[in-house]
Amino acid sequence: MDVSVVVPTFNEAANIEELVARIDEAVRGIEAEILFVDDSTDSTPGVIRHAAALAGLPVRVIHRDTPIGGLAGAVVEGITQTSGEWIVVMDGDLQHPPELIPTLVQTGRAADAGIVAASRHVVGGASDGLDGRLRSAVSQSATLLARLVFPRRLTTSTDPMTGFFAVRRDRVNLSALRPRGFKILLELLVMNDLTLVEVPFVFGRRSAGVSKAGVGQGIRFLEQLASLRIRTRSPLVRHPARAVAQVSRG
Repeated sequence: MDVSVVVPTFNEAANIEELVARIDEAVRGIEAEILFVDDSTDSTPGVIRHAAALAGLPVRVIHRDTPIGGLAGAVVEGITQTSGEWIVVMDGDLQHPPELIPTLVQTGRAADAGIVAASRHVVGGASDGLDGRLRSAVSQSATLLARLVFPRRLTTSTDPMTGFFAVRRDRVNLSALRPRGFKILLELLVMNDLTLVEVPFVFGRRSAGVSKAGVGQGIRFLEQLASLRIRTRSPLVRHPARAVAQVSRG
């Protein structure tokens, strides 16, 4: 399998059919699969199964009654349950454009990178889909705080908060991860020595459903930062900086 697309979901029933159709179209000619790791309390699992019957690629769903580790835990479980050389992680709310999947993978292969992140903060990227100035300010503050806590580990990352990225399976040590909360890319970059490449993307507007952002997410993010800082233990200056390339489109 070339590419496994892992999509963590929580009550995204209204977005599933379009998401599957767009991923299916985007990966034509690529040996690919989709795995939804679902923590929903609505009809999302049933909608996924219906969409799977109409799709031109394998589509599976794992429904978790107990969402251990939150979104980050769902992503790690998805990685362990797929077989792709490259794992593409994206949200289920259509704010991450599936059409960018081939670019993420092709860029990673060309650069021999361990991880390719879709960034809102490089030339050609934008955060248009964030809901209002407050959420935009919170996102920017979280990025700044993460980079202050891990200046060496994140020196090459402009958008450690993005949830849209592709990672090469054989470059990741899953045993080093202790997933919690929402920011799995941050955990991957801090706990693995990965060569990072970034490509620009425009964060789209949600077409259906409700954003999961809130005070609770902010608290879990701070807890995640503290946990990561404790687990790294060694002085920040001892961690080697990683090479980075920023790829523009158009």
